[in-house]
Amino acid sequence: MNILDYLNKDELDEYTYIKEYTSNMVVFNEGELCNKIGIIINGEINISTYTYNNHKEIINNLTNNDIFGNYLIHSSSPYYLGSAITLRKTKICFIQKDNLNKLFKINNQFLNAYLNLSADESIRLRQQVKLLSHKNIEDRILYYLDTNSINNKIIIKNITWLANILNIPRPSVSRSLTILINKGLLEKNKNVIIIKNSSLIN
Repeated sequence: MNILDYLNKDELDEYTYIKEYTSNMVVFNEGELCNKIGIIINGEINISTYTYNNHKEIINNLTNNDIFGNYLIHSSSPYYLGSAITLRKTKICFIQKDNLNKLFKINNQFLNAYLNLSADESIRLRQQVKLLSHKNIEDRILYYLDTNSINNKIIIKNITWLANILNIPRPSVSRSLTILINKGLLEKNKNVIIIKNSSLIN
């Protein structure tokens, strides 16, 4: 559920504004001050940064109902850690910091929804840290699939998408998936991956 659903029409009109983007447009730049949160109504953005070797790294991929800026906006260093680019036509609802604080005071349901969403995001970020702690490529793939599967099944967009999430080169992901399938741990049918033996993963 989108947290905007907890706002009534008057609150939406007074405290939020919507901006529409076409594909490949900048939503924010790395180092820019974060003074508002954004909720993606529809569309998709990639948040990325560049390493010291000038290698582009995808930090996050956000789509419908996802939120950004919610950690930075109240931090002591509220500056974006990466740049956000739209991947397709995207509509985003923004709430400035002052207006966000006002909504917290007047709308308890919105506040609770915001806190729940932020807590879930915090858990996801901790899982991401644990994911990256797995240096072995096969272990990293298995950990991601296991923690994000439903009934031992997970749908991926494509191998490139999975490689970006895992922060591993695409050829390495493709090769490791083949190894895991041959070991009998996984089964792949187009974009659906099935965990065949979860006991060996844990």
